[in-house]
Amino acid sequence: MSVSTDIATCVVSLDDRDLPRQAIDNAKTVILDTIGCTLAGCDEPVVRTLLRTPGLNTPGAVPLIGRGERLDPLCAALVNGAAAHALDFDDVNVAIGGHPSAPLLPALCALAEMSPCSGRDFLLAFITGFEVETRLARSVNFHHYEKGWHPTATLGVFGAAAACAKLLRLPADRVATALALCTSLASGTKANFGTMTKPFHVGHCARHGLMAALLAREGFTANPDAFEHKQGFFLVYNGVGHYDPALATRDWAAPLDIVAPGIGIKLYPCCDSTHPALDALFTMKKRHGFSADDVARMDVLVHPLRLLHVDRARLKTELDAKFSVQYCLARGLLDGRIGLDSFGAEARQEARLLDLMARTHAAPHPDLSLATEGNYLTELTVTLRDGGICHMRMDRPFGRRADEPAPPELIASKFDACAAKALPAETVACLREALSHLETLDDVRTLVRLSSR
Repeated sequence: MSVSTDIATCVVSLDDRDLPRQAIDNAKTVILDTIGCTLAGCDEPVVRTLLRTPGLNTPGAVPLIGRGERLDPLCAALVNGAAAHALDFDDVNVAIGGHPSAPLLPALCALAEMSPCSGRDFLLAFITGFEVETRLARSVNFHHYEKGWHPTATLGVFGAAAACAKLLRLPADRVATALALCTSLASGTKANFGTMTKPFHVGHCARHGLMAALLAREGFTANPDAFEHKQGFFLVYNGVGHYDPALATRDWAAPLDIVAPGIGIKLYPCCDSTHPALDALFTMKKRHGFSADDVARMDVLVHPLRLLHVDRARLKTELDAKFSVQYCLARGLLDGRIGLDSFGAEARQEARLLDLMARTHAAPHPDLSLATEGNYLTELTVTLRDGGICHMRMDRPFGRRADEPAPPELIASKFDACAAKALPAETVACLREALSHLETLDDVRTLVRLSSR
């Protein structure tokens, strides 16, 4: 048995009777969150640029979330995928070291327009894709992440392919083909963080995952040993001694990854690696009552794996701010919050902001023995002008464990704020209500059409 065949067997065997209530509820939560993030990102520059590009805007029947255009399935998966990740506000997962839902949902929504399905079947396909990408992540991370791959894309493509294959009810041999094909479609490097290319990674892998499943359905071929081959995915992407194929299926669905460790909802629309520092800042600010005028300097120590892409003391592009721990801390200190409006041109150029950024210093954390799963280790020290010092250490952002979920009211308010950027209030309310009963829908196309113009 090859790795692709082993995973495919697991994919085919997963049944909706295997889904505990928590899996369904968590899937509905991240689907709600992803649609909200897509609505918020649907008119971002990356989306408008893709829609101007010949070959990426082919007309068809699939609605674009938050927009009026209808594209062919592959183009729709690409554009909706880029929109879902455009604001870097979509859900996260510790195992994958990235964003699990944005690669899955756009591919499935496009496929559901071609092959209408019930909400129950849609949820089963989504949860299957989530399981595949997070299980594969255990085989390769965190070496994969440290090498510079963007796991949301390089692993998300397998999740998207598995989800689409599940919705198409492909037999195991064709599921294996789709997965093997994806070893040649997986791509995305962290060097492009802070640019349009990062959300493009997500659209790209959603499109490729859907394409792989459709090609497999038509009898396309790929090497079933493409994962473990001497020039296959594991060795090429990770290198000798830096992967464990057995982890891709060990304890499959026992429990499902979407249940434990569960889901992670981002509460700030910026790079996840800045979130522990922001949580520490807001906690200390509330606890000690200081304001920006009281602060002499801020010093933040971040796990070096995460500091690598958030140490941006000077902003070079409009997207850099979302990947700058210095900017996020300074903006958060000034405003007492971080929201969708925290990264505009005026916010980035404010004199007080630039002064605070100059007094905010980031460095790698020196004691990695303190790190826990996810490598979120962060320590923030705020030195006050009167000589007082406030300090806090975080090993993860708030709301990232099954026993410590993000509060439902914050998830709902985030969705409403995101969706309001593209849809009228009455449509937002109808969409949220429909999503809350997703498992009872006879036709998922109802959701996509509610979310488009």
